[in-house]
Amino acid sequence: MIASPFAPAAVRHQHLIASLSERGSLRIAELPAELGVTAMTVWRDLKLLEEQGLIRRVRGGVLHSGGATGEPDYESKAGQFREVKRLIAQAAVREFVREGDVIAMEGGTTVAELVRALPESKISIVTNSLPIALQIRLNRPALPVRVLGGWLSPVSGNTTGPEVLKDIRKDSVSVCFLSATAWDADKGPMDPNPLEIEIKRALAAASRRVVALIDSRKFGLTSASVMIHPKRLHAVVSDKMPPTAIRNMLRKAGVRIVVAR
Repeated sequence: MIASPFAPAAVRHQHLIASLSERGSLRIAELPAELGVTAMTVWRDLKLLEEQGLIRRVRGGVLHSGGATGEPDYESKAGQFREVKRLIAQAAVREFVREGDVIAMEGGTTVAELVRALPESKISIVTNSLPIALQIRLNRPALPVRVLGGWLSPVSGNTTGPEVLKDIRKDSVSVCFLSATAWDADKGPMDPNPLEIEIKRALAAASRRVVALIDSRKFGLTSASVMIHPKRLHAVVSDKMPPTAIRNMLRKAGVRIVVAR
């Protein structure tokens, strides 16, 4: 059972997704006691998660959606295509990080590769990602880091919820680095988790420049929800030039395209 019966919806949703990752399926009849809420609240939670493509309800139970919209955990993504992510990160730092900058880093694994490319001093970091904060402690220990406090996702290791959103408003950020699970040719960058999306949007809103780090495998894929409108981006950094439809979308929105070399 969740420790507090008054845990907000964000925490219940994260608990449900993490439990599905561990157990494969859940029995709906057992969820009110497990979550410490009423059956009606469970019904609303499951309905919302299903609409977002994160779960699939079946008779008496809950399963993973089985589609590409599910959210893999941080560890399973971190080791994938490391060299491509490293090249993207190095290009992003060369182009967009300057002395004195305050840098916002959300918790994507491509964004995490920035850590080893960052200068060792004269910048500071704001992040909602515990994995990234730990990497900075190990690899760039002289850099000041402010970790945004909130409810911890057992899947991504990121903090989410209203406390994080309130905390972000205190910051004036030079440049924000975001990643995405997919980039739809019609809708733009997309992600599976609405709780993570609202944090990414808030970090972007607090930043003077917003840079998306997208490895080319994600172009043409889709996910549950639009992360951010392309017009909010200053630049996209990728290992390859995007396909024509996405390239036209970015140029129409006035977004700079940087190809990592």
